[in-house]
Amino acid sequence: MTRYFILSVLLISSLWAADFPANHLEGESSPYLRQHLHNPVDWYPWGEEAFEKARREHKPIFLSIGYSTCHWCHVMAHESFENPEIAALINRWFVPVKVDREEMPHLDRHFQRIYTLLHRRSGGWPLTLFLTEEGRPFFAATYIPPVDGYGVKGLERIVPHYGRLYQEDRKRLEARADAIERLAARAADMPPEKLPADLKIADRAVERMWEYYDRSYHGWGGRPKFPESARIRLLLDIVRLDGNEKAKTMALETLETMADSGLYDQIDGAFFRYCVDRKWTMPHFEKMLYTNAELIALYVRAWKMTGRERFREVVRETVREIDRRFRTREGLYMSASDADSDHQEGGYFLYRYDEALKALKRAGFSEKEAIENLYYLDIREDGNFDTDLSHARRLPHEPPAKFSKVREVLKTMRKERTYPFVDRKVITAWNGMWLEALFSASELFGPYLARAEESYRALKGRMESDGTLYHQTLPEESPTQPGMLEDYAFMAAAALAGYQRTLRKEYLNDAKRWADTAVVNFYEGEGRWLLAGGTPRTRADIFDSYYTSPLSKMLNVLVDLALLESDLRYDAIVRSTLAAHGALLEETPDAHPEALRAFLRRTRGIVGIKGDRNRLLKNRLAVERLEYPFVLMKAEKLEGFVACDMKSCFAFGKDFKKIKRAVESR
Repeated sequence: MTRYFILSVLLISSLWAADFPANHLEGESSPYLRQHLHNPVDWYPWGEEAFEKARREHKPIFLSIGYSTCHWCHVMAHESFENPEIAALINRWFVPVKVDREEMPHLDRHFQRIYTLLHRRSGGWPLTLFLTEEGRPFFAATYIPPVDGYGVKGLERIVPHYGRLYQEDRKRLEARADAIERLAARAADMPPEKLPADLKIADRAVERMWEYYDRSYHGWGGRPKFPESARIRLLLDIVRLDGNEKAKTMALETLETMADSGLYDQIDGAFFRYCVDRKWTMPHFEKMLYTNAELIALYVRAWKMTGRERFREVVRETVREIDRRFRTREGLYMSASDADSDHQEGGYFLYRYDEALKALKRAGFSEKEAIENLYYLDIREDGNFDTDLSHARRLPHEPPAKFSKVREVLKTMRKERTYPFVDRKVITAWNGMWLEALFSASELFGPYLARAEESYRALKGRMESDGTLYHQTLPEESPTQPGMLEDYAFMAAAALAGYQRTLRKEYLNDAKRWADTAVVNFYEGEGRWLLAGGTPRTRADIFDSYYTSPLSKMLNVLVDLALLESDLRYDAIVRSTLAAHGALLEETPDAHPEALRAFLRRTRGIVGIKGDRNRLLKNRLAVERLEYPFVLMKAEKLEGFVACDMKSCFAFGKDFKKIKRAVESR
């Protein structure tokens, strides 16, 4: 019933979405901002023009942050921003500002922190804030209905209340903004602490995760439930370090469950962003480039660890689907696809039992075969999605006969439907994630290497100029927005992955150049980093949110470069940054998995195996099968092999077996 209610709201409110004159978003390239170009709300983009108007008219800022494939952003837009009555209230009392969180992730991170400080829980999208004319927040919420409902007050009441209060008792709201600023400053001002003195921190992280691990349905958390790639990545490292059985159970069980669950598109392949329930049955139907990039890299590792064909299949299907939906002719990757089709959440992906049964019979399947396969996919007569619609997932038994052919029929049924809107933004950081994953997946499927290299060259050619990266653009446009920490971190990681697959010097040079530029642009010293230039000055943190922390990713890049370039400057920055966040790592190591990986890799020590390029490539499989997880290759003109850590070289010889014994005995 809830979904029918939302659908009816969207259809009714579409009557309001007449062709209003363009607002101040005209000329913006963001697909999300363009979606709001003809709202009756007089939106401005984030920038001086909006703040100058606010100061001139002494009005507060109504800040709305979202993204183009966000379902509840669409709901709030249709209910309120396309409603002339609500729009008139916003325009009268506020200066409205729209922000695409994918275009300005540093702004989103800054204001999400404010929301979390005020509400003691994580935020989300749409994110709604009221700011003073100087840009200081005094109110924060997520989705707000147009009128009172969902247990919260509606915009119809909130907007005039705060608008009048700002005009009549501004000092009261400014005092609230002052208090929020002080609270945020205290939260950000963490005194440096000594790093943990021993490596038992890894065991403590595993034990803490085990405490809230879902032993029934796997993964962590209740509803909604996210894949948590950074957490699984850490666990896989810990398994290889010391064979921790709890870490192995959590990582592999979660990967197995997600692969067969509603989180994964069982018909076309690729993962949705998250599930709305604890059992992984009902997804929110967005497909994000970053979600799939981080997950397929894990499935590659899981396949190498176990040899399970299902893991390999997930990698192949996901790469195929992301290439089909997101890859441009140039070889760049677009950012995401929406949850909605023709105003229905999940409409493209769902099935009615009777329609699917008829399609299978027409395709030549017997009724028994059709029923067995639909049962296996949990496509029910009474539906599993609030109505008579069903979302496919695999039940826990072997696939029935002819399952692969049944999937082809169900794929064909989708061809008659409208595929969800695809946000065509090319985001440098997310492309870097995907390329790192594709380089990794080329260990399973050789042809992926050529595809990864082609896309790497295309992305570098489009998004870099004179050593400087840009953040995002549209495929047909030239980039203009300066790169942020996340762009440099994930591109440098992609370059290092390319180097490990090919041992071509250009990749290592790229990684070093981007890391050096990031240090100059974003490192403030004493372990403190910024997410981006400009204002507000948003500090980078080590919290792995909807994807891996850019700062933690950069720390792992610097750990690699310290060894590969024999440059202790990188190691010093890593040490200072980990110390600046030492309290968090000591108290909650499970909550910061990628930063903990950097600590473990630095403390246990990564090992470089040096040798002639051709000889190293010939022995690649042996290197990859080493039990010790933190190993890198470095091409140098040598007669044999040399194994080194940051302190010394400890093994030499032409026989790789000798090197293997030395590395694995650490």
